[in-house]
Amino acid sequence: MVHGYVLITASLGKALEVAEKVSKVKGVKKACAVTGKFDVVASFEVENISEVAEVVVKGIHGVEGVCGTQTLICVHCEKC
Repeated sequence: MVHGYVLITASLGKALEVAEKVSKVKGVKKACAVTGKFDVVASFEVENISEVAEVVVKGIHGVEGVCGTQTLICVHCEKC
């Protein structure tokens, strides 16, 4: 299993809507609107590394209101 996070920048005023839509992308476990530099943080879980592109590029990048992303892949997790 590959676990990771996607830090998302949303269009102004769209963070809540983006979080809701991103949470429905296949592979995304949870999406939260947050404060700080990014507007939404999504956690994901896929079977293999090649599926990360499906989640991020074909899934999250296709959500209206997503302006940019930064993907973080876990190299070691204690309780995923």
